[in-house]
Amino acid sequence: MGDPQVTFAHLQQVLQHHRLLDDNGNLADDVHLISVGDHFDYGMDNTRGVAAEGLAILRWLTAQPRERCTVLLGNHDTVRIMELMAVASDAEFERAQLAARALYDKEKGASGAFSPDDEAAFQRDFPMIPTIGYAARDYSGFAVAQRELLMHLLLTNRVKLATAVTLTDGRTALVTHAGITSREFAMLGLAASASPHTIAGALNAFLAERVARVRDAWQRNEPVPLDLAPLLVTSTNQESGGMLFHRPSNPDREGADRAWEQFQAAPRRYDPRTLPAGLTQVVGHTGHRKCVQVLGDWVTPEAAAHKVGGVRTLRVNGEEVRYHMGVLPPAAHDATADLIMIDAEMRAVPPKEYPLLQLADLA
Repeated sequence: MGDPQVTFAHLQQVLQHHRLLDDNGNLADDVHLISVGDHFDYGMDNTRGVAAEGLAILRWLTAQPRERCTVLLGNHDTVRIMELMAVASDAEFERAQLAARALYDKEKGASGAFSPDDEAAFQRDFPMIPTIGYAARDYSGFAVAQRELLMHLLLTNRVKLATAVTLTDGRTALVTHAGITSREFAMLGLAASASPHTIAGALNAFLAERVARVRDAWQRNEPVPLDLAPLLVTSTNQESGGMLFHRPSNPDREGADRAWEQFQAAPRRYDPRTLPAGLTQVVGHTGHRKCVQVLGDWVTPEAAAHKVGGVRTLRVNGEEVRYHMGVLPPAAHDATADLIMIDAEMRAVPPKEYPLLQLADLA
């Protein structure tokens, strides 16, 4: 299941349509559901209501038996126990949000960029929030209760960074929120031939070791941020980047900002030609409309004509990159990298039209 950034009722309607629920509204005995992360934040209206919906979704998913539900972390999840760990209360965040919204509305009608003076003033008043956009837009559905839930889920090993699955065409695939590239392979010390199972094991072991570092502090209710560097890189005054934040993009497209997109210390974008050859991955994080915007002439005519939603495949064969609608059959070439993208923009698609990716099994 792609990023469930919707109301709890909307999510339940999606699952009901796919006949995944029992009579009590829980996952049926013969179902295993994987959520690929990002359970919070959507839109900029009614942020307290949005906060409650995300909390309800993550509570419900993690209340399902482990043998029926795997929950992965996305950037909208980790930000709550990393960049926003120092926010003391909902009231403090709401004050920051009001100030950020005022600046956001002001600049939206002007140059489109925040002035250095406005940014400096916001940082002075709210040093616990890295950017104006974090409070005004990106993570506007934040609540302290979400952070407390995520801390508990990490301490009880109920959420992960990755899992491995078998697709219906027989391929074994790695599932993460936003995919991994040669950058993450090098950081984890993985061999080029590493299997999805081995990669998932390495990622989850990395997460477990980092949680162990903060376990004692968290059990004392001390607000120590989780550190996932260098896979994820956070900052006190700019957007974070790395594994859960990056998106594939065409660096040669018109209007590309290479300096920002591919800043190697904390990348927000990556060239898909850095995807590990021979590996099939399943990811969320990026919807179709964003893909059309950032992939340029790699988008096929069929995909360009599609308006919203859908499961898609980004296929890389050497220097050739193409973005297609649907799940492509296995490639004839063993060195091909496939990125199956399942963030089908749940909030923008009626529940009866929202696709889930059918799997054969957990690997």
